[in-house]
Amino acid sequence: MSESSFNAGTLQTDDIAADADAEQRRHRLFTTAEPSVALAGLREALDQRLDARSRSTLLAMVATIAARTGHPDADALLRDAGTAHATSGDHSSARHLALGRAARSLSHGDLPGAHAVLAALDPDAWVARQDATSIRAERILVQLGLARHQDARTAICQASDDTAPPDTPVSSRLTALDCLRMVAVGELPEAAALAVTTLNSGSADISPEVRALLVAVIAEVRYRQGEHDAARAALRTCLAERQWPDSTMWTPAFCVAVRDPAISEPASLLTRVVADLHRSVRSLLPVPQFGPRLVRAAVAAGDTRAARRVTELVELVATRTPVPLWHALANQTRGLLDRDPDALRSAVDGLRTTAARPALADALLDLANNRRLRPAQAWDAAHEAAALYARIGAPGDQAIADRRCVELAATPHHRPSIGEPLRTGIEALTPAEERVAEMLAAGATKKEAAGSLFVSFHTVDTQLRSIYHKLGIHNRMQLVRAWDRYKAIISR
Repeated sequence: MSESSFNAGTLQTDDIAADADAEQRRHRLFTTAEPSVALAGLREALDQRLDARSRSTLLAMVATIAARTGHPDADALLRDAGTAHATSGDHSSARHLALGRAARSLSHGDLPGAHAVLAALDPDAWVARQDATSIRAERILVQLGLARHQDARTAICQASDDTAPPDTPVSSRLTALDCLRMVAVGELPEAAALAVTTLNSGSADISPEVRALLVAVIAEVRYRQGEHDAARAALRTCLAERQWPDSTMWTPAFCVAVRDPAISEPASLLTRVVADLHRSVRSLLPVPQFGPRLVRAAVAAGDTRAARRVTELVELVATRTPVPLWHALANQTRGLLDRDPDALRSAVDGLRTTAARPALADALLDLANNRRLRPAQAWDAAHEAAALYARIGAPGDQAIADRRCVELAATPHHRPSIGEPLRTGIEALTPAEERVAEMLAAGATKKEAAGSLFVSFHTVDTQLRSIYHKLGIHNRMQLVRAWDRYKAIISR
């Protein structure tokens, strides 16, 4: 081989290596950098000499980040990326264009639309190996938003097994999604433990977005456990003024912080959160209680405008994603805004059909706090909320519900009239709880009771917890004895 041929081959190899390094840097920007840094870096790359296929992929990456953060030019960027892909794109630009279109659907609350786009992608394909985690993560986010929590758990386990070892950006992103799932279904101690372990691992590969989500999880659990100082300590890192689009990463943490007037001025936090959510509702989708939380905080702060804007956003998602979870959340936010007990009852009924136990407990407490509800009915709702909070490991919230029970028990209208016996023991149960107690005391399983009463297993499970709480008992054998005593009394 001549010297000139050798040198030409070496230069060509160097060029290929340089292109591969540049591609890796661009991919790392896309997957781990803050939105402002990623957008700046990818746009700078577009000014360099690129082949048509690389330019097409880069345009799709920029459009995807813009869509996730609600950038005003997101639609135009997606059109430009689509045109570039149609002209000279390849598999890579096709995947990123699909991710961008799914991100746009998510930012507008259209979960079915995002699901349809992502279903066409195959993260297991060899050519998609670099983007497999992004595809899987977006699919899991959609499953959480659709309240398919068991499907999300299965997908997280499979993705963790198939992708990367611990302490990598891949695994930490999946960990954050799993923590969000646990917060949504009420596995609170487990969520906090996993989030703390991940943050304290010392890994330098945890992205800013993942860190923000883990902080939100820790603070949410600590507040629900009544550990307010620990929650404030976790949130301290996120309360610094952040400009859009980077502020969108911290929206979940802000949704947690608004419940605590002592940590920051609620009005300023609400203003920042509502502004970012109007650009993209993506942050509201995985944790059901965040939407009602914002409305509750806005109503308490007297900010009717913010309460109305968040309610409208939740209703928009419910319109575009017609599933029981979002119908229930729309009823809950509307009930909080209008102080409508009927809307809150509908929210409770809808949430009973889902696995979103913290959201159900919050809705029950909202119902108990409604001043238009009869005190006896409010007391029942507060008791059930307290029992559910106890079950999910939220003693701080349970104490709030218990205090509401005490307040209601002390109201004149809650006390029985002269000659009316005080409701205690079995008589304190609601009619629905009494039916459940009767069946379970007779030997039926919770699954059998749910089938006979035409309600979900979760509904029976929640009612059983409320029954135990009201009767001061802890197991099925004690329930059988209490029911036998009650039947003996009424048969005399």
